[in-house]
Amino acid sequence: MQLVVRSTCRGWATWQSARAVHTSTVVQGKRLSNRKAELAAQRAAEAEAVLQAKERLRKLKDTGFLNSLAHPERLFETTQITEEDKANSLSSDNIDESGGDTVRRSADSGQYSCHVQPNEIRLITDVAPKAGGNGIFGSHFMHSPAENSPEMQGDIVRRIVALENSNAKGVVHYNIKRAIETFGRSEGDSGSAEVQAAVWTVRINQMEDHMRANRKDHQNRRAYTKLLHKRAKMLKYLKRESLERYYVCLKQLGLTKDMVEGEILQPKHVE
Repeated sequence: MQLVVRSTCRGWATWQSARAVHTSTVVQGKRLSNRKAELAAQRAAEAEAVLQAKERLRKLKDTGFLNSLAHPERLFETTQITEEDKANSLSSDNIDESGGDTVRRSADSGQYSCHVQPNEIRLITDVAPKAGGNGIFGSHFMHSPAENSPEMQGDIVRRIVALENSNAKGVVHYNIKRAIETFGRSEGDSGSAEVQAAVWTVRINQMEDHMRANRKDHQNRRAYTKLLHKRAKMLKYLKRESLERYYVCLKQLGLTKDMVEGEILQPKHVE
């Protein structure tokens, strides 16, 4: 009888321990699944917050001045030959004398580099080629007789000075000229606080485009932070001079008060 009771107690204890192990495993599994669900919800909330912040920043940057600035990527896309352009060229039998296709995208945005004004482009492209008799270039520069005509040479010059065919530095100079024209308080004003802040904004935007394409460029990341501090210092000076001009400038540059007066940290990367 004692052996039976002892064996029964031993079996009961084994069953109880197995049940406890099973129960603890189930509880741990539930806790783990709950933790995974919490982490997934947290990541989804963070992703939603990032999207909302990007949307607010996009709306903030939607200003007349920032939209008028030229971007190298957009200008480059306007000069690319698409399949539709090739099809239209083939359908119109647009073949030159050498047998090659003359598919071209006209650089006709009306924006010019080298400080060429729109009212000066007619003098360069229309008047100068005709005044030269045989055109601007000598015949030894041209590859075909058709290029010796003043009209063709005028179009060549227009393409040379077009902003679409300029480099990134030329685009930055064009945007700086736009900033001076937009924020200058008088003709030729390039030293007022609004103009200086706008010029720093142009350079900051150009630096942001560079850092998006080159995420490991740490030296320019430090230079980017310096530009942010310079612009903030100039805007703080403008706030002391005129509060109304300060808020108007912030709105036109797509900035908020916290971006200027808050703490400016060196970013790990630019989105």
